[in-house]
Amino acid sequence: MKKMLKTKNNLTNLCFSALVLIFVTLLSISCDSIVEVTDPDIVTPESLDNEAGLQTLRAGSLGDLAVAMSGSAAGHGATTGLIVMSGLMADEYDYSGTFPTRREADTRNLQDINFDMNRIYGNLHLARSGAETTIDLLANFGGDPEIESEMQSIVGFSYILFAETFCGGISFSKAPADGGDLIFGEPLSKQEMFTTAIDWFDQAMTNASGNDKLANVARVGKARALLGLGQIDDAANEVATVPTEFVYNIEHSDNSRRQENGIYIMTTVRRQFSIADGKGGNGLMYRSAMDLRVPWDGGTEFGQDDITLYYNQLKFNSSSAPVALASGIEARLIEAEAAANADDAGTVQDIHNGLRATMGLSDLDLTGISGDDLLLAHFAERAFWLFSTAHRQGDLRRLVDVHGMPASEVFPWGDYFKGGQYSANLKFPVPQSESNNPNYVGCLD
Repeated sequence: MKKMLKTKNNLTNLCFSALVLIFVTLLSISCDSIVEVTDPDIVTPESLDNEAGLQTLRAGSLGDLAVAMSGSAAGHGATTGLIVMSGLMADEYDYSGTFPTRREADTRNLQDINFDMNRIYGNLHLARSGAETTIDLLANFGGDPEIESEMQSIVGFSYILFAETFCGGISFSKAPADGGDLIFGEPLSKQEMFTTAIDWFDQAMTNASGNDKLANVARVGKARALLGLGQIDDAANEVATVPTEFVYNIEHSDNSRRQENGIYIMTTVRRQFSIADGKGGNGLMYRSAMDLRVPWDGGTEFGQDDITLYYNQLKFNSSSAPVALASGIEARLIEAEAAANADDAGTVQDIHNGLRATMGLSDLDLTGISGDDLLLAHFAERAFWLFSTAHRQGDLRRLVDVHGMPASEVFPWGDYFKGGQYSANLKFPVPQSESNNPNYVGCLD
């Protein structure tokens, strides 16, 4: 993974030129990625234009996705990822550090020059661009359906993550594989991002023929996009064949600081993101529930800010701990959401109790629960299963946008525990660095 990052002109200005031209300000702030692409002697452009080079590009795209999602130990003070930052925007974490950009996420009062979000924005586009480049160059070698399928799913997930956590107005520019001029993308609405993701997942399923794991990655991804569009029954149908035991992980390693799991680094090592409990009045009781799905310890010392009691997550208990990107558990949760949306409490209860039995958890009793209460009961279960995997902010937004609940009843609201109040804003802005794109319009919504 790291070799790819040390190629300034690799991909014939494909993966990185898009970032350089669109996100000029990132050149000075992306400590763990952009400033390392200065040594073309490690992986030359010519060496990438072959079958072995394609594996390097594939690994680079997966590595960029890992950094965008989980963060890493690289960079000054380590690197934040979308998982912890979106957890702050929702109800999973309280910020127990001192960086103002992270406190902005904790209160949802974000500026479009936010350092952390600029970096995540760039890394997520790097993962997408690298995957698209790999797909384009495969044509030179007769194609490889399995690599194409995996990379198409990575592109699809990048669109989903932007749609769930950012406002509408994201542009997806492209650097052609032949080294031509950058093609500036047009701003897309949230709905357009979800729809585009579905197109990529459909392609991934076609190329995954015979490889059940890759097909299931695409099925879960497509269903997630369908949920975002409010097509809940279609989402449930999409994952009906995905086995519960299926999982596709974002991998981490202690081979290098960049490959380390940034969630572990930012929590256990640096004590900056503390597990919340009833955040902003509406947040779930992640600690008080004493639930095996959200293991934690702490409460006896302060976080990095020396004023906030620190509660450490134990779900990711090492720098090499993987993070699930798609799973069969998520497939069952999607089916449960369809049942909850249909006010079918019996099916919701059966699905959840089937999942809970796999961990020895006691049964839920949803007798007599209906309407919004049933949906909230389901979303609470979903939150414990998918804790700290970049789902919760998107889930809370879906409760508002698709299921019609007031934001003030599902997001943390009111007084902020360090002073001030939580903002009514529910999403990350398009970074100002995108204004280098002549099509830039800021947030559409």
